[in-house]
Amino acid sequence: MTTSADPTRSPRKDTVRNRAALVEAARAAFTAQGLDAPLERIAAAAGLGNATLYRHFPTRANLWEAVLLEPLREVRDLVEDCLRRAETDPWDGFSSFARGTARIEARRAGYSELMTTRYDGAPELLRVRAEIQRGVESLFRQASEAGAIRSDAVLEDFALVQISTAAVIRTFGDVAPAVHQRWVDLILDGFRAPDAARDELGAPALRPNQIWRAVMRRHER
Repeated sequence: MTTSADPTRSPRKDTVRNRAALVEAARAAFTAQGLDAPLERIAAAAGLGNATLYRHFPTRANLWEAVLLEPLREVRDLVEDCLRRAETDPWDGFSSFARGTARIEARRAGYSELMTTRYDGAPELLRVRAEIQRGVESLFRQASEAGAIRSDAVLEDFALVQISTAAVIRTFGDVAPAVHQRWVDLILDGFRAPDAARDELGAPALRPNQIWRAVMRRHER
């Protein structure tokens, strides 16, 4: 005697598999093309049709939340750790956040875009990002009030760290993977109060051949 298979078991596995494939394809597309990457290409890269994509993610914001919530939570955890550091050393808290976000950018790519996209229709992303922004404001304020940051620097200057670091990683990441650490140290030095101790640069300088290789790769793209 045979029993009929549970008709819900296989489709359920397919559903899980399809969703995972879409999220993975979206993650790759957002990294390579930005958060406005065409949804049709994401579906094709996952080996699925547009209808399947829209069943799982009716809006782009739904797909953003599936892909971006985890990396934003990673940044929020970093902020919380840096706030604890700032309790004993405000400069350490602020500079550790700058270096930590650079490491995230180098590993994931697209961090700076995570913090500037509007996220219309994605309330959870907006909530987590707001927590990050409040933490960054607190880190900057504490370091400034402690006299660790030059008096004419403002929080908005910190955007230069994030955006320029992303550009350094895009330009030199393939030929000198650690050079972004040196760049962050150099730009943080510009935030330092005039009489503060200087931090050592955290990575070797670029060699002439690495600059040439990076320039040639940009021309090839």
